[in-house]
Amino acid sequence: MTEQILVRSRKGGCRLCAPRSEGHFFDITGSVGRHGRNQYDDVRRIQAALNSEKVTDGGPMPRLALNGICDQDTIAAIENYQRHQKIGRADGRVDPNGATMKALNRMPKPTAAVNDAFIAKIGGLLPKARRWTESAQLKIDMAIEYARKGKLDRHDPFPALHDIGKREMDLFNKYFHADKVSQHMRLHQLQSVRNIYGSMQTVLTGSLLEAPMFGWGVGHFQPDPMDGTAASDKYAAYTFYGGWHQRRRDGTPRLSGDDNYAGPRRLRQDTIFFAVSGLLGTADNELILTIIHELAHFVGPPVNSSARIGDHTYDTHANFLKVSNWTALRTADLYAYFAAEAALKNITIPLS
Repeated sequence: MTEQILVRSRKGGCRLCAPRSEGHFFDITGSVGRHGRNQYDDVRRIQAALNSEKVTDGGPMPRLALNGICDQDTIAAIENYQRHQKIGRADGRVDPNGATMKALNRMPKPTAAVNDAFIAKIGGLLPKARRWTESAQLKIDMAIEYARKGKLDRHDPFPALHDIGKREMDLFNKYFHADKVSQHMRLHQLQSVRNIYGSMQTVLTGSLLEAPMFGWGVGHFQPDPMDGTAASDKYAAYTFYGGWHQRRRDGTPRLSGDDNYAGPRRLRQDTIFFAVSGLLGTADNELILTIIHELAHFVGPPVNSSARIGDHTYDTHANFLKVSNWTALRTADLYAYFAAEAALKNITIPLS
């Protein structure tokens, strides 16, 4: 069984997507290809779309004749494109709302210069991301002090001082529901979550210190090598469970294939990947939210741990603030939103 790469989803609409302003965007009225309706105009549109694809991305060579006839060359070209784009079973057919049609209508794969500029932008946002995680830690510190006090003693000569940290504890409970557990467990959970944010700070600080020497091209934050293919249409970013900690015996980073993750086998686990084409034009705060979301996966427990931080709910789901205490502590989006509210105070969900 393969492990699933952890992704920042694009569910609930294209909230993380910039409006698409370029590319060959079109539709068809009926299916094209093997056992399709194969109407003249539809076939011709598909032939033209396939011809506009690079050969390395699955475009036909030689190019198809734009004759509107679904011949064997056209069906073979559809199959070849489906194989290159890893679109399920290569059945040689394009349906109006199917995966192949969506792939043909995708954003063009960003150039190296666009990728470099985007990753440099991510680097420029890391100081703000670090401030969010620092704010989260400060809130937790105050919540810990409040939790240690226990219930108010009616003989306390300074009852007003007892409530210092209560608002911070309420904020923690809003996202992680520690009010459902014992005081001892609550203190343990507060410290555990604080440690996660501390590890995020270590990654962020290290990245900021290393960038002037090595540039962003060799850091933990990289463009997705699968960007611009159908495989990247469903996510904005991804990383690996506990990837920051994962090393081979010789000290080199573990690769995705080492732990049987789905997809490419040679992705470094000490990396967070961004699908740049879907994030161009995204607001800074949404990008920071994505960074912290992925960092929760990245610095948390490894793939074989029951405490690993996954994606049990998202900010677009009705149960986002209603999951159990156990689930909340293992959900990346809740770490991101706690840090956002700790830093920004007044936020909306989803963040706007």
